[in-house]
Amino acid sequence: MTTNDFARIVNASIVTILCGLSPSAASGQSLNSNHAFAKSDSYIGEGSSVLIAQAKKTPPQAAVEVKAPVATPVEVHKAQATKSTVNFNERFKGNWQMYLQNPSHSALTGAFTVPLTGKLRWSFPAEGAVDSSAAVYKGAVYVGSDDGNLYALDERNGRMLWRAKLGDKVKSSPAIDNNVVVVGCEDKKIYGVDARTGKILWTVDTQDRVSSSPIVFDGVAYVGSWDGNVYAVDIQSGALKWKFQGEGRITSSPAHTGDSVIVTSHGGYIYALSMRDGSLEWQLKTSGKIFSSPLVMDGMVYAGSWDKTFYAVDLATGKTKWKFTGAESFSISPIGSGGKIYVGNDDLKMYCLDAHSGKMLWKTQLNSPVPLLSSSPALGGNMLYVGSSDSYLYALDSRNGGIKWKFKTQRPIVSSPSISTSGVFIGSQDGNLYLVN
Repeated sequence: MTTNDFARIVNASIVTILCGLSPSAASGQSLNSNHAFAKSDSYIGEGSSVLIAQAKKTPPQAAVEVKAPVATPVEVHKAQATKSTVNFNERFKGNWQMYLQNPSHSALTGAFTVPLTGKLRWSFPAEGAVDSSAAVYKGAVYVGSDDGNLYALDERNGRMLWRAKLGDKVKSSPAIDNNVVVVGCEDKKIYGVDARTGKILWTVDTQDRVSSSPIVFDGVAYVGSWDGNVYAVDIQSGALKWKFQGEGRITSSPAHTGDSVIVTSHGGYIYALSMRDGSLEWQLKTSGKIFSSPLVMDGMVYAGSWDKTFYAVDLATGKTKWKFTGAESFSISPIGSGGKIYVGNDDLKMYCLDAHSGKMLWKTQLNSPVPLLSSSPALGGNMLYVGSSDSYLYALDSRNGGIKWKFKTQRPIVSSPSISTSGVFIGSQDGNLYLVN
């Protein structure tokens, strides 16, 4: 999910009005900055599957609540005008180089050997909401903000290394490869930025906002725009290799596997495109808008739609293998590992599904002041991390859905978690990027 499209609370009065509506009831119009919740790339149900699924009963567990300090966090660093060069540290492992970690969007890392406890390590205050999700690479952390800046921070302490002023809000989540950071911006541009210095290397103009989060593979960035196009851009030169025109806005993040790029759109389509030239290989039409970014795993494509259906599609043919029906829309992006799919529904529940059959293995109730989820999950070891618009970062046991702990920020969370050996990074609309471990 992308952020201006999806999950942002504008003010309490509008939220109150919106709470009476479900996303599916409002599906005739696209959410935008005039609505209480504008859906996001990092954005995003109880359902019965086409294959009858019975949830496993798991005993309720008491969650440990950890609150972010209201006054002075463990370490707070004000953004300064001065810049310093990023010196990459090879000792830092568990890189998270793009939205949902990798081009296939599994959002999985094996970085942890011990469980986290939900304690704040440091926080960095930007000058606007942080709906962007962090990219973490060799000791440096990159994240965008509504203040129009792309920040580079020291992973050890949150100290700002540099900031690059872009042309508008940065809700897109950055991707880094070969010392180039690629990120979209609401000024209708895609930016390539030097990862060491923050110097803007190139820009690509689109015809509308870019809240889609890029993926980078083999020197090429793939990113969508509100203009309905997917752009393939050489990350060293900024040269446009190809673009594909879909139906409806593209605010999700593309996925890559083999020779194909998978894209979803507000027109309700899942597209498979040739990585070489952007030509259409197949398309699947759903009955609702798609904000969810696709997951590609074991020869299958997974994505949820606002038609209340979660789809499992054969990557080679585009044929639907199974469907899982939710109580409400599917807005946030799924992730997967070990034959399991983790996905949230706008009934405010997280679900674990069998990747081969769609059978529901467990579900867990979360909380939100609005009727949709806004943050996509990430998986570290046996823990599933997900943010919510109730301002909490939740840590769930991925084996049974039990809530282990939750960390409170001061405003709703649209950003999706990023994970490294240092802990879990999460942005909040309170303007902070937090490192929790």
